[in-house]
Amino acid sequence: MSRHGRFSWGGGAERSSEGVSAAASMAFRIASMVALAAVAAVLSGCAAPAVPVWRIEASRAVEQAVTSTLTGRSRAAQQQWRTAHEAAASAGRADVLARVALARCAVEQAALTRDACAAAQPYLADAGPQERAYAAYLGLAQAGEGGVSPARPTASDLPGPHQAIARALEAGATPAELARLLAAIDDPLARLVAGGVVWQAGRLDAAGVSLMVDTASQQGWRRPLAVWLGVQARLAEAAGDTEAATRARRRLDWVLGPAATGTP
Repeated sequence: MSRHGRFSWGGGAERSSEGVSAAASMAFRIASMVALAAVAAVLSGCAAPAVPVWRIEASRAVEQAVTSTLTGRSRAAQQQWRTAHEAAASAGRADVLARVALARCAVEQAALTRDACAAAQPYLADAGPQERAYAAYLGLAQAGEGGVSPARPTASDLPGPHQAIARALEAGATPAELARLLAAIDDPLARLVAGGVVWQAGRLDAAGVSLMVDTASQQGWRRPLAVWLGVQARLAEAAGDTEAATRARRRLDWVLGPAATGTP
């Protein structure tokens, strides 16, 4: 991970321009960076080292899987995550396998789902401090010499967008303060992932949930939008705001489509 809070698929000196942020950039930037590097090498006539096939396949599969997961195409996402895992396994490295599993866990966390997170557990004992910190941040237990035990993330080892959130949670920040920090995260997927972390900690209020709804809506990410609209409706009902609850459920019907509304 670079100082900008990005994961990369390689090690040592390779952890540079191909790096990507733990949540969003891992999915959306690697492939384009690899392509640009290849084009630049051709144009300059340099004999640049070839990018290993497994890295290209893993980054492409993660990119596709994240998009499919967010847009609710679960069958395609399952296959793409499987492809990403198989490509990463070709290197036989715990850090790479952990990053693929944690990328999936993070995207699921954006929709308040944790079913896929256990897949990262077998690699954490042999992975690096950055992978273990991100796992702890997402709420996973870490494997240590004495077995599996919960651990607090070291904020400085987290991707950049999540460091302030981790520190604020540790310091006991209020929901209003956390909502302001979430709004300051530019990357929409990183914001949703962080919002999921704050929600799991019981520290996200109605304003924070509204921010999550708006973030998912602006991107057209059907799956997290549906989940956060459901949360918004329940909070409104609990607060006695039936109008807001009805509005959220109406939007939820639109997102879920004809199967939910009963219209042709």
